[in-house]
Amino acid sequence: MSKKKFFLDALKYVFFFGVGIALFIWVYQGQDVSGIWKGLSRFNYGWIGASLIAFLMSHLFRAMRWRMLIESIGYKPGLLNTFLSILVMYLANSAITRMGEVTRCGILKKYEGVPFTSQLGTVLVERIVDVIFLLVLLFVVLVLNWDVLSSLVNPDPSIVTNKIGFIKSPLFIGAFGLFIVACGVIFKFRKRLAEVTIVRKLLSYGEKFSVGLKSVFRLRQPISFVLLTSAIYGCYFLSTFFVFRAFGPTSLLSPVVALAVLALASLGMILPIPNGIGPFDWIALNTLLLYNIPKADGQLVTLVLHGSTTLFIVVCGALALGLLPILNKSIKSD
Repeated sequence: MSKKKFFLDALKYVFFFGVGIALFIWVYQGQDVSGIWKGLSRFNYGWIGASLIAFLMSHLFRAMRWRMLIESIGYKPGLLNTFLSILVMYLANSAITRMGEVTRCGILKKYEGVPFTSQLGTVLVERIVDVIFLLVLLFVVLVLNWDVLSSLVNPDPSIVTNKIGFIKSPLFIGAFGLFIVACGVIFKFRKRLAEVTIVRKLLSYGEKFSVGLKSVFRLRQPISFVLLTSAIYGCYFLSTFFVFRAFGPTSLLSPVVALAVLALASLGMILPIPNGIGPFDWIALNTLLLYNIPKADGQLVTLVLHGSTTLFIVVCGALALGLLPILNKSIKSD
């Protein structure tokens, strides 16, 4: 890596991390330490425990799903090592975003002998599938929560009161018209656009996206793969919903609200910020405000929702990192 690239990557990391910290401070402004400790005593920690168990199960299902992909390229790593590598992946991502993807591949190369470069292809497929599933989840959330979430598009309820009203609104008609015009321009000048560097990169990503998606259907058990993906996000949902049940002001919120917070806040994890600190909290809090949760209560439940899983990731990841050499040493000695 050249010094220039290293400097630019470091600058990008510092910038996004700074943005995350700024958003984090903004989200929790007005809360003092004593108030937070007092607020934390209002939670039912039996539900928090159930939330963390569901979160841990999501990692197990993710390990099972990744193992299926690795098996499709001719290798069969042990489930325990795969599971522990997933835990270490999240620990690494908490320090440097995307570092975990490289780390988990390195672990399986060391302890299972799976070639590093071969694993990278399976990681790409996983990302593609997760993006597709998240988009589907966002669509479902938008349909189920339209009356509330439509205020994000237009806060004037007299203009946007339902789906049909939105479709007839000038905002939608104008946006749809611009989309049609843009498609026409792109088609007309497609050959010239294909020569532009950024367009070539986008087309390359699109090609990888297509190849990755097709590879899922070439698996021996594609239905099991889809079910495991559903189980992963089902556990994420339960983890979120159980935190809501743990806190009085949010205990009566419907499962649909938990689904909305999960889907929208997950968008905050896309930015290259370790563990989505800042964006996740900001989106989760503002989503709760849409459902008339008081800001102070929203801040507390958001802090517990994100903070408990982050702390859990660090603890489990550190334990997994320590267990890997011990377990594999005993296996080799056998």
